[in-house]
Amino acid sequence: MRIARIAAVLLLSIMLVSSFACGGDGAPTPTPTPTPTPTPLPTVVMSCVEARDTIQEALIDYNDEHGDWPTTDGQPGDIEWTKLVPDFMAGIPSNDSTCEWQVNSDPEGVVCLRNIC
Repeated sequence: MRIARIAAVLLLSIMLVSSFACGGDGAPTPTPTPTPTPTPLPTVVMSCVEARDTIQEALIDYNDEHGDWPTTDGQPGDIEWTKLVPDFMAGIPSNDSTCEWQVNSDPEGVVCLRNIC
């Protein structure tokens, strides 16, 4: 009988210790939130004159709606295409990498080129 009591106490002790060892703190393990890959903006092939006219119209429309220019800080400068495409333009002019279209400061709001296409 004494051996049965010792065995029962020993068995309960082992079960109790193992439950503490495997239980953890009860908090769920956080799962990392995946960072979405930005979707590249579409490009549109057009001549410099077509691009200039399309961008100028988009600049005016954007300024009328938002009260500032589609640049990083809302002031004249390099165009932030994500602010224009797709709401004001179908896509970025394919020649932007060579022309570097910008919002002019004098006269303000007129589209200008940093580099000649």
